[in-house]
Amino acid sequence: MSESVWTQPFLDSMRTVGDPLADDAVATLFQQGDTAAVNALMQTLVRNDGLPPAQLPPIILDYLQKTSALPLLEPAKVRRAQTLFGLFGPEILLVLGFYSLPAAYAARKGVQVLHRTGVLLRGPLRRVFETTQMVVDVMADGGLGPEGRGVRSAQKVRLMHAAVRHLITHEPRNPWSEELGVPVNQEDLAGTLMTFSFIVLDGLQRLGVILSAEDQDAWLQAWLAIGRIMGVREDLLPATVAEARTLTTLIHQRQIAPSPEGMALADSLLKGYQQLMPPGPLQGMPASLVHFFLDVDPFSGQDVAAMLGIPPADWTQSVIHVVNTVGAALGEFGLHDTLPGQVMAHVSRLTIEAMLLVERGGSRAPFSIPDKLLSQWKIAPRAISA
Repeated sequence: MSESVWTQPFLDSMRTVGDPLADDAVATLFQQGDTAAVNALMQTLVRNDGLPPAQLPPIILDYLQKTSALPLLEPAKVRRAQTLFGLFGPEILLVLGFYSLPAAYAARKGVQVLHRTGVLLRGPLRRVFETTQMVVDVMADGGLGPEGRGVRSAQKVRLMHAAVRHLITHEPRNPWSEELGVPVNQEDLAGTLMTFSFIVLDGLQRLGVILSAEDQDAWLQAWLAIGRIMGVREDLLPATVAEARTLTTLIHQRQIAPSPEGMALADSLLKGYQQLMPPGPLQGMPASLVHFFLDVDPFSGQDVAAMLGIPPADWTQSVIHVVNTVGAALGEFGLHDTLPGQVMAHVSRLTIEAMLLVERGGSRAPFSIPDKLLSQWKIAPRAISA
């Protein structure tokens, strides 16, 4: 879609639009008045990685059939994107955790939905687990195949978005403000998709991981396929990396603004990551990473780290800046061969290992990463079987 359509009035209108296909499925389920079926669906969404057909009502099975296609998917580009994830997965997950998620919390209107659900504040690691698991599902071998875990993961998230929209807009004791737009509306969906696609590319570059134009395009196109499965409108999907930058810039300039809800979620996120860090000198690394990426938001120019109330950076910030400087000087794939690059990769691996060891309890699906990716990232099986 040409970026010329992304005018202010158009994006304003997109804040009034949800996802008719998924919304209709959820609304029908509620209208049937079967409270047990609704409760069972919500429990199934939380407790299972996928969407087991035997536990789903017919209207939801019909939704799955309608959303299972992979429009405009280019297998060669998907394979290229998945190869990149094998090479730089830890760094990509680091960017998502300390750049993409905090930037999303700085979107004043969009963050209200996350805060309203409350679960992120009660369990600070939940968002980290869910985001990481979805990216792994999409980018592991076969993840975007017809029955791939990535497809199922996207369908599940889309259904959860519809359920959240329904519940929030039908809550009489706490009415939703029309000023915020429809919960999880199309502009917010497009902005979120950019956090997984373009902001990851921007974050890698800032860490000194220099990718070719072909690699960047492959990463973007793979995520555009997921965006289509998740119900993002075609006229909100950028065709090129340059258009993705334009859309990201527009949304940041429109939506990044202070809010107590964003500060609360950012504080919760940092506390969750600090739980994953080993005791000792690296405890300040989460805050330093957020400062590195968001002291100056490259799209809105604002000090987003300060806006979110991120604690001051410590000595670990110097390591990050060296990684950025040295990595950029070495060019494509040179970062891993430097001491700073090895330190950053080590921090990324430590975080992943800690996530694999955390007990999530029987109420949620276990966090998992395929053995092939663990091997590529040099995470030994013994690290997750203790």
